[in-house]
Amino acid sequence: MPRRPRPLNPDDGPLQAFAYELRCLRQAAGNPTYRALAVTAGFSATTLSDAAGGVRRPTLDVTLAYVGACSGDVELWEKHWYALDRRLAGSTGTDTRVRPSSGQAALTVSEVIEPTQADAENHAPVADAFQKPGFEPESVDGDEPGAPHRRPWRSRLPVMAVALALVLTGLLVGLKRGSGDTETVSGPGCPVGPAGGALFQGTTYAGSTRVRSSASRSAPVTDEIPPGCTVQFVGFCIGDAETDLTAGTPDARWFKLGSGGMVPSGMVHGNPPWESRPDRCPGEFPAPSSISLVAAPRPSDPEAVELRASGSYLGIVGFAGYFSDSGQAVPVPRWHQLGLIGVGVDGFVLPWRIAKPTADQGPIQLVAVACLGGDGPTDVLDALTLPPADPTRTRPLSLGEGERSAAARTACRYPA
Repeated sequence: MPRRPRPLNPDDGPLQAFAYELRCLRQAAGNPTYRALAVTAGFSATTLSDAAGGVRRPTLDVTLAYVGACSGDVELWEKHWYALDRRLAGSTGTDTRVRPSSGQAALTVSEVIEPTQADAENHAPVADAFQKPGFEPESVDGDEPGAPHRRPWRSRLPVMAVALALVLTGLLVGLKRGSGDTETVSGPGCPVGPAGGALFQGTTYAGSTRVRSSASRSAPVTDEIPPGCTVQFVGFCIGDAETDLTAGTPDARWFKLGSGGMVPSGMVHGNPPWESRPDRCPGEFPAPSSISLVAAPRPSDPEAVELRASGSYLGIVGFAGYFSDSGQAVPVPRWHQLGLIGVGVDGFVLPWRIAKPTADQGPIQLVAVACLGGDGPTDVLDALTLPPADPTRTRPLSLGEGERSAAARTACRYPA
């Protein structure tokens, strides 16, 4: 019989977290054998098992074949792969905001939304140093490594994905973006909610969710919650930033159980109500208190500007711009999210290339907002106007209460 896969801890690093999510995807697809996946994916069972092994980064082709064979979102996982590529390439950087144990890397808008042209032209691994010398993939279902052949998963994907997408869209996104109207479900091993006073609820991911004693990834694990549990939470606080397993964006919220344990928001589908505010908790970080936005031409790209935010107790920053969509018969300006990022070695820096139709509209309103995570805006915001023809001539901007709220929600939302 096939050997059990080696244990994998997603807290060990971005490569292990990536492999862990591949395993969760396979489990969500009904846990097919790797030999069965190989028939659809066009790669050997051992190659697919290696992809979810957490030892070396799989190639983009193998990743997409694995995801396609599991009826996953291939476009989303392509973005995840490029984000992993950048995290591994920049893993020697120092993060000044997130505790060293969390290993949180900056997530720029290009990482979250689309690969760069250079990435598209070069799929070669960038993290050879992360591969263990002499590593041999374990045998899977008696298979041996083989050369890839035609990828049948691509032709099957549209049919397979339609039904699954209808289910997963509501499960993976709808629950995360607000689950207050979800019926409470209990199952074997699921914690019992408080008799009263729960503020909100969420559902655990496919993998086991660890409960910690404080809002820190290095805090002791006090319990584990099985997948698929609907859990009642009595509040939340701010702690170590985690990467949300659905959106791939940073999240600094930690959800409080009635028992006193803490669960990172990034591991649960569900969010606190909009109007709720952070509580106190062990290991907490202070709430953001100030933010300042500056914009300057990007030296390496004359058509881009560099948006830079700084302030007090910032962990995650969202950026948004106010302009009309191109191609509209009657231009109607609205707020557009430009990026939702964690801190990097240079702080909160977002390169933004201004499209010509946008630049032709004249001065653009821009905001930087202190966020707690996806759909977690705060009222800590700074705004300015930027003339695309001369980005050096920015001016401070004062927004009314309604515009501040709209801008903040857009800047901090989950990326589309």
